[in-house]
Amino acid sequence: MRYMIVFVVVMVISFGAYLATYLGAFKTVTVSEAQQGPFKTLYVENVGPYHKVNKRIETVEKFMKEQGAPCGRTFGIYLDDPYQVEEARLRSEVGCLIETVPANLPEGFKVGEIPGRNYVVATFTGSPGIGPLKVYPRIEEYMQSKKLQHDGPVIEIYEIHSITEKAAMTTTYLFGAKEAK
Repeated sequence: MRYMIVFVVVMVISFGAYLATYLGAFKTVTVSEAQQGPFKTLYVENVGPYHKVNKRIETVEKFMKEQGAPCGRTFGIYLDDPYQVEEARLRSEVGCLIETVPANLPEGFKVGEIPGRNYVVATFTGSPGIGPLKVYPRIEEYMQSKKLQHDGPVIEIYEIHSITEKAAMTTTYLFGAKEAK
């Protein structure tokens, strides 16, 4: 019986370590300040949990691929603070960064722009799914150390480098910031 318990505990720990490694929990986060943008966007609006926006991004990616202009970088602009707004009411804009606007946009598709400005920028090569746990605290520490406060929505830009390689994705996080009062 004791061997069975030890076996189960070892398996659970092994699986946890594998999952953490796969998601990038041990990868570094680089934080700095930099001028970014402007970026032209093709997006759809989304209301609901932020962790479920992927299907909406895929809708825009599919349209762009059909237009012969595959989407190299996707993005999410997360307009609400999930600690202050009910999950079902969280608003976001998700889609592709584009060079030119395609003709005959489907219903619900919009063209916009992420403004050029100075951002607190973090880059991470792990899964964006652990960004709120791994990246956001690092950005908060950085902003506090520089006496900055949030100014605008959180922007995440996703770039897949290869579908066949593990960890072949980079997420760039853009936080608008201003001097704290």
